[in-house]
Amino acid sequence: MLSDDDSYSVVYDRYVMKSAFQPIVSLSGKLFGYEALLRVFDETGDQLLTEPFFTSELLTERDRINIDRLAKVIHLRNFSRFLSRGTLFLNMIPAAVIDADTHILTKNALIPRVIDLGLSIDQIYFEVLEHFCSDDVRLVQSLQSMRQQGLRIAIDDYGVGASSELRVREVKPEIIKMDKSLLAEYINGEPGKLLKAMELACELDAKVLLEGVEDPRCYQAAQALGADYMQGYYIGRPELVQCLSREQEWAYTD
Repeated sequence: MLSDDDSYSVVYDRYVMKSAFQPIVSLSGKLFGYEALLRVFDETGDQLLTEPFFTSELLTERDRINIDRLAKVIHLRNFSRFLSRGTLFLNMIPAAVIDADTHILTKNALIPRVIDLGLSIDQIYFEVLEHFCSDDVRLVQSLQSMRQQGLRIAIDDYGVGASSELRVREVKPEIIKMDKSLLAEYINGEPGKLLKAMELACELDAKVLLEGVEDPRCYQAAQALGADYMQGYYIGRPELVQCLSREQEWAYTD
């Protein structure tokens, strides 16, 4: 639905869900794009913590898949309405990736919707979250099918949860987003995990995105490491779409 603030939101059960966007920049500091994030509010208007909400027993797996799909709809609409330039990272839970209906909807609804909104498929990265999957074989097959449709894949939070070396080697994503804990360990004198992860990305010809760039020290470390992209509070906090200016101050990459 179109809200009073001119942004799109969705109601699921008794929850209102809105789009927030966090900027992602290149090594040179130019804007590369945004990660779309869902913000959930209860019937009183209070914002809920997103991760505990999604992992709680309040939701069934079918609820999570439905919310995953609805989130893509409002994120795409809000991105095209308020931002439109640069790339857009859309989160996907593995359960939604392997869901049979997802493939039909992706081919017959999502891709046409992207085009109808004046966007290009090349602008979109589907970001596979670090959640565990009941069928990793189907997950890889499903992601390969998406790639055959021209969609690009990123792996989120590499180094924690199910975002493992095995999953990355099987999926072969275009971008690997390193979990913020790896950068924190690097700064604290434990560089092994991050350096090994970056070597893996190089081996697979994947771009590296460092998450958790929260302060000048993190930013300088990311620069020294030669990360392709950076994301974190020092770059920019997630903001509800209605709080974003239509004319961003960032200089876009080519």
